Amino acid sequence: MSEEIIRYEEVSPTAKLWRYMDLAKFISLIGKKKLYFASLESFEDIFEGAKGIIERKGIWNEFYTEFLEWAIRTPPEGNTRDLTDEYVEKNAAMILSNLERVGVSERKDIFVSCWHCNQYESEAMWKLYSTNVENAIAIQTTSQQLYEALGKDPSVEIGKVRYIDFTKQFAPINGSYWCKRKSFEYEQEVRAVTHMRKAACCGVEKDVDIEKLIAGVYISPYAPKWFEDVVRDTTEKYGLNKPIFYSEMKAKPFY
Repeated sequence: MSEEIIRYEEVSPTAKLWRYMDLAKFISLIGKKKLYFASLESFEDIFEGAKGIIERKGIWNEFYTEFLEWAIRTPPEGNTRDLTDEYVEKNAAMILSNLERVGVSERKDIFVSCWHCNQYESEAMWKLYSTNVENAIAIQTTSQQLYEALGKDPSVEIGKVRYIDFTKQFAPINGSYWCKRKSFEYEQEVRAVTHMRKAACCGVEKDVDIEKLIAGVYISPYAPKWFEDVVRDTTEKYGLNKPIFYSEMKAKPFY
């Protein structure tokens, strides 16, 4: 069981990160200078924050029941006390039940900003993360730049998502939000994660230093020529002095 519990991977500070978005979201980002974090509960993927699949919950319960009973029977040194089987079993069951409630509530209290980790652009990401790919842009940064742009905020963790086979593995009891199903492996996701209890809505915004965050702005390979002028006018209006590139996918082949 212990080998089946997978934790997240650290991300290299120099790893290239991409965020694909519509022009409206880009304007909101550079205008408000705030980075949006969505709650786990707001994602379409119902496995966000899941520990495993329901068919294997019995295995999970059995393992943690045994672990909790052992922990209760072996208190810190000097705390000797005769514990009845009934007491141990009752308290182990109570703790396990509390852990499950916490797991459910975390879906409301954990907020995520998602990034695509790749040395190069992704054609799939262009189409997946814009409602109109002809009017889409991507911003490119690094893990270190993201960390610094958020003011080195200690309440924000940045790490790689692990893609696991939930038919054979479990997410950790703490940090299940770092794990997703193998079906999403194409996303190559790095996420910034923050906790905020009793947030007013399904998303929160954090101040971000746009100049530190953005290394470059990329225009969709499907965008018409006039769209470049719109992007340049927009960055000039908001005082963003960063290089603007047409997608490398725009290059023409020869045969």
